[in-house]
Amino acid sequence: MNIFQKITEGLMSPNEMLTNILSIPFFLIEAYIDINLFITLFAKSPSKKNKYLCMLILVLSSIISRFLIPIPYNTIFNVFAFAISYKIFFNSKILESFIGVAIQFLLTALFEMISSQIYTLFFNGTYSEFANYPIYAVIFMFIVYSCLFIMLKLFQKFNINITLFKNINKKDSIVILATIVLGFITVFLQLYISAFYNNLLPTFVIFISIICLIAYFFVSMFNIVKTKQLEIATIDNHNLQSYNDNLKSMYDNIRAFKHDFNNIVHAIGGYVRAKDMNGLSKYYNSLFDECSSINNLSALNPETVNNPSIYAILLDKYNKAEKKNIKMELGVYIDLNTLNADIYEICRILGILLDNSLEAAQECDKKYINIRFLMDNRKNRQLIIIENTYKDKNVDTIKIFEKSYSTKPHNTGLGLWEVNKILNKHSNLAIFTSKNDEYFSQQLEIYL
Repeated sequence: MNIFQKITEGLMSPNEMLTNILSIPFFLIEAYIDINLFITLFAKSPSKKNKYLCMLILVLSSIISRFLIPIPYNTIFNVFAFAISYKIFFNSKILESFIGVAIQFLLTALFEMISSQIYTLFFNGTYSEFANYPIYAVIFMFIVYSCLFIMLKLFQKFNINITLFKNINKKDSIVILATIVLGFITVFLQLYISAFYNNLLPTFVIFISIICLIAYFFVSMFNIVKTKQLEIATIDNHNLQSYNDNLKSMYDNIRAFKHDFNNIVHAIGGYVRAKDMNGLSKYYNSLFDECSSINNLSALNPETVNNPSIYAILLDKYNKAEKKNIKMELGVYIDLNTLNADIYEICRILGILLDNSLEAAQECDKKYINIRFLMDNRKNRQLIIIENTYKDKNVDTIKIFEKSYSTKPHNTGLGLWEVNKILNKHSNLAIFTSKNDEYFSQQLEIYL
């Protein structure tokens, strides 16, 4: 009985060290909830090994911040530790990582605020007065993490995730990250002020203040998302308009071809009757070129080229090639949305390579570019191959990637140097450059 009384007295008496020790199991619960919430929000599929390693790092980070780092710097330490862990173990972008941490922090802050107000109502004192009482601290954490666990299950049940930021450009990334940082700092300062002046301000005022701040943060994020969706819808609309123009052009070509079909058959018959095989061969080549042009137009559609960004680039380059009388052939044999790389950076590389191929092909008598997107299952990689005719047979396939090296006057080329900078940032990207007597080839390799 004495032992039971001593345990009860120990739990009901102020004891900071015991409170900190009893909070350690909750660090594991917090890590489990945060990791699964992040995975759900950003539709990640990490291995079990990475999940467990990340959980271990998060628990260690929480222990270090709790025992070794003073308030409020421990929170800042945790934010960066969690964000870096998500980037390393889940291969997420830094923007995704900080968005995930911000959402977790704000949800935790909201439930902590609600729980602290419950304490104030039931015990006629602020939670800060009971924070070092082990039993009160355990009950408080149990309420908070129970609420977070319920929130996690709701997110999983309704499959709530954020897929909009996968292919975001640098400018939008900076705007969103700045919004998150400012929102994070604002809510953090409000919580910090509330902790010290909770006994001076009415409960209702503090509660409404926190709710409004968090609501303002999510409304800001919602507006950013809607703006980005509008931007994507505008791009899609432009692509569809261009595709409609292509369909009209293809329809006109087919109508003209159908109108001339009878004449074409008679012309072929004339060559056959005259046994003029050389004339028939030349006539066939002309006819084949016209058919190829129609086939290429039919290949350049949003269903085959199913990524809006890549479609916009290919369509732009195709129109430029047509104006310069360059024959461009296209073959897409993979789902472009499965490319294992940042689409923004792939588009930058693709744009540079196609611009170079257009310039090179324009100088030749035979103006030709061939683009292929395909899967190499043998080496588990995706390939983007661009071949073009070229005039300068002495071009150095190594030096072209150096800064300011160019076959153009005054050595002003920077395109391939920019490509090389992008490739150096990613271990799964590489480019193989080759040439022969007829074609110059760039093969972008994306390893899975």
